[in-house]
Amino acid sequence: MTVDSYLELFTTLFGWTFYGILWDVMVGTGIVFLPFLGILIDNWREPAEGGEFGSVTGLSLRRMELELFIALLVVVLAGQPAALTPLNATTLNYTPPPTLIAPTQPTATVAAPQSTYGSTGFTGSPGTVNIPVWWYAVMSMTSGFNHAVVEGLPISADMRTYEQQARLATIADPRLRQEVSDFFSQCYVPARSKYQAERPTTAAINTLLTTYGPDDPDWMGSHVYRNTPGYYDSLRPTGQISGWAYNAARDTEYDPTTPPVWGKPFCKQWWEDAAIGLREKLITEADATSTGFSGLVVAVAPALASEQQNDAVVKTVLSNAPPAWSNNDLTAHNGSSSGVINAAGNILKGGLATAGVITASALFSVTMTAVLQALPMVQAVMLLGIYALLPMVVVLSRYSIAMMVVGAMAIFTIKFWSVLWYLAMWVDQNLILSMYPDVNVFLQMFANPGEHDAKRMLLNMITTSLYLGLPLLWSGMMAWAGVQVGRSINNATAPLARPGEDAGRQGGAIGKAAVSRGLRR
Repeated sequence: MTVDSYLELFTTLFGWTFYGILWDVMVGTGIVFLPFLGILIDNWREPAEGGEFGSVTGLSLRRMELELFIALLVVVLAGQPAALTPLNATTLNYTPPPTLIAPTQPTATVAAPQSTYGSTGFTGSPGTVNIPVWWYAVMSMTSGFNHAVVEGLPISADMRTYEQQARLATIADPRLRQEVSDFFSQCYVPARSKYQAERPTTAAINTLLTTYGPDDPDWMGSHVYRNTPGYYDSLRPTGQISGWAYNAARDTEYDPTTPPVWGKPFCKQWWEDAAIGLREKLITEADATSTGFSGLVVAVAPALASEQQNDAVVKTVLSNAPPAWSNNDLTAHNGSSSGVINAAGNILKGGLATAGVITASALFSVTMTAVLQALPMVQAVMLLGIYALLPMVVVLSRYSIAMMVVGAMAIFTIKFWSVLWYLAMWVDQNLILSMYPDVNVFLQMFANPGEHDAKRMLLNMITTSLYLGLPLLWSGMMAWAGVQVGRSINNATAPLARPGEDAGRQGGAIGKAAVSRGLRR
């Protein structure tokens, strides 16, 4: 039997374990027999009060037989755990949807949960739990139905995986940060200054700008500086660069008889070398801080040339790195000042509206991340509660067939959320592809986040509303159909879903407060 999350592997077993415990307690105390007594009393009293003389006994007997038969049928099908339908831990499994990082996901089981559930938490889960025939059939049908629907839906591109991994890629090694700062100050700044002063418009440069974009000269890995004579091919750092061997033909300022420890490569070599070049180091650092990020870029944009794919990786790493790359006034994004002052200048330059969009985008992004992580856990815990409390509902309903139908629809309604979340994910991925039809622009939305915050905020708002709204709409539609479970499920799940959303809002508020404190300084 397939479940819909890692946690549900264990909440399913424990929920039905609690069911069995509660049922045994009610059997031992005699509570399960009280509904039969109620049926006998009601079917004696009501005909006697309203029936005609002579027909009371026959009417009472017929009603009593019918209701007792129905009650016994409900007890057998939906009350007493049956050895005929055991729930085995070995039959439960969960396979996460494929992602760009892991297109083939391992199947999680209770024995190999692929998570900390069952190893450090939820330990001692039962190997086999007997459950009533009716509820076993409901779970089997619901599981099969849901996964048949998911299999029939189109495969989504999973662009959100790229977004999440792109936020993790940064420069963690302080030595690499220093090397980036040195390259920025001693290669990029002189090259950009020369380019701004000369404003060359040769055919070769125009071709490079057409291929790599008009903003290519605005970052340190610029193809214009790398491929145009007089720029990176002739510029060299002022001091020795660790790791670069001394070359007498190149490092002519040193006496060959007393060579230095390290040499001074040309900026083009320093950036492009396949073994120890700065670009290669940054790509390696990206994969170290965000596992498989360079491969993820290739998976997202397989049609792009390898140079553009490498550029996307490096730009993302540099954009997530500390904002100041040198100790002079020229900093990241070519601001006129450094640190927080530069950030304040950028916000003021964009106006209060832009600042509001950026803040709202950040808050919504954090909120969405917290909510999406909480939803499957809320679903698993809700199902555990339903399974555990079903014995009380079965008895208090006086073994009603209507209770069996409503309970089955309640389980189906909650488990169907997984299909709705998959649908929301599919819509989200297609909205991303529609709003960023140029994959190169999509790759750059994290390297230049300020230019795309309005779109990102809109996407996050739509995605969050779909993940939260579709289950609410579905529960309401169940109520339209006459099944009185929609409002009850909404009321029950609201307190459970709220902490995830509140955590997201508070996390965003913390970031907002930190930015505000920085700006006031």
